[in-house]
Amino acid sequence: MPISRLLYTSRSCLVPAELTVEQQVSNMAARAAMRNKELGITGVLVFVEDQFIQLLEGEGPAVEQVFERICCDFDHAQVRLVDLVGVKDRMFGRWHMAELSGGEDPASPLDEELRHIRFLMGVNARVAVEKMHECLLECEANGLVSPA
Repeated sequence: MPISRLLYTSRSCLVPAELTVEQQVSNMAARAAMRNKELGITGVLVFVEDQFIQLLEGEGPAVEQVFERICCDFDHAQVRLVDLVGVKDRMFGRWHMAELSGGEDPASPLDEELRHIRFLMGVNARVAVEKMHECLLECEANGLVSPA
């Protein structure tokens, strides 16, 4: 069956409580990885300055099912589908849901990369996806992310 690649953005509705927003995002990505594994979905969740940018890859019906669940999730507002295309190969096949999120230092190189990805989303989605993949590989090489 062909692979679909879906890219969307949304505004975070997460607020600090018992856990920081960053901890909540990490938990969200971990839960998504477990669900996605069962559905054969792979991808990455980027969190930068209260915005989610997420890419999902998998069989069309499974990708659509996950996206519908996200659209109904109260942790997301202003969900915007950016791109939905058929592809031959997965770019993020090693990660059921990788997470790239900014830290407490907005001047860190990772935060700068994530802000650049957010900018690219409004200019060229294909280049934004390539930049997400490049950033993820670099973070993995530096031990900041591992396949899951």
